[in-house]
Amino acid sequence: MLRALFTVSRLELRARFMDGTAVLTALLAPVVLASLFGFALGGDDPPLRATVGFVDLDGGEFPSSVRREVLSAKELDGMLTLRDLTTEKDAQQTLDDGDIGAAIVFPPGFSQDVGAGRGGKVTVLTSPETPLAGVVASSIVDRISALVDARTLAVKASLDAGVPADKVKEFVERNGASGPALTLESDPMAGGKVDLSVYYGSGMAALFAFFVVGTSVRSLLTERNLGTLNRMRAAPIRPWIPIVGKGVVGFLLALVSVCAVWASSVLLFGSTWGDPLAVFALWTAHVLAAAAITMLVASRARTDSQADGLIMGVSFVFAFLGGSLVPMYNLPDFLQKVALFTPNGWTSTGLTELAGGGGGLATVAGPIAALCGMALVAGGIAALGFRKGLLG
Repeated sequence: MLRALFTVSRLELRARFMDGTAVLTALLAPVVLASLFGFALGGDDPPLRATVGFVDLDGGEFPSSVRREVLSAKELDGMLTLRDLTTEKDAQQTLDDGDIGAAIVFPPGFSQDVGAGRGGKVTVLTSPETPLAGVVASSIVDRISALVDARTLAVKASLDAGVPADKVKEFVERNGASGPALTLESDPMAGGKVDLSVYYGSGMAALFAFFVVGTSVRSLLTERNLGTLNRMRAAPIRPWIPIVGKGVVGFLLALVSVCAVWASSVLLFGSTWGDPLAVFALWTAHVLAAAAITMLVASRARTDSQADGLIMGVSFVFAFLGGSLVPMYNLPDFLQKVALFTPNGWTSTGLTELAGGGGGLATVAGPIAALCGMALVAGGIAALGFRKGLLG
């Protein structure tokens, strides 16, 4: 059985190289188009805006200083809006409603605890739907934490040196730890920016994954019309082997295609797509979903020409709705929700999180699970279609 499967796959791969589709559709076209888009439209994405909730349950000097420094920071000018909220519960509800992208919560007694060297913890509320606002809030709180740690260490060192407790604050401030000043030396949004060459490169890769798989699936219909499929079925092999053998070739060529675009983007533009293992796992899931959906479309087609039209139509619709042709954040809100019904949308979401916010495999566990679910459903329906059609 495996030998027969290998033979079918080998013949299909040779046919794809002989007719030029393996080189043209899988390598040349996606890499060239991705590179052209990258040269024409590459660079950092447009300035992003974020609204962050600000909950001051402390009322002391530290939250006031943080607010003052954040609002005066040139790096955040025109980018960040602070919205005052009364309680953490109120902030969470506002975040769930989508009115803010993240929230920073100062607990009661925070300034007093920091001044006494007991440290303190600031809570950050984030939403997976607005990861870039979370980057801003987390960056600010990271700097607050560094200041709190420095202040706590200075107070403890002063007490150990014998400075009276009632004189510690004055002593610490006089000797360099002058208070809760917050300095934003770099752009807190730097971790949330994605080079547009990544958007358009990954978009072309996602689009052509359907085309590449489609060439192998289309050959099934061609061979049925030519009668060669019946001759293969007359051989002592399982009836599903021709379908799986060609599908495997389509899947592998599509995976090579997306990896080629990925590599060219890194080499030509120096852009990062994120953690390599996570990116590869995400693309593998995308190609698997694309292969299953393409199989499903082909299973409903009666001729190879009809299959071409259906595959092209589905590919471009998914590309537009899923952020492959237009970055998802430029789409209307309702289309951003519709995008999550497409494999392209989940792939775009996962790559944005990897390239913009960092993280590893766990960061894209959700998108990978969604893509595998799509592959399972589409593949199951396609199998039933082929059983009634090509295998009937």
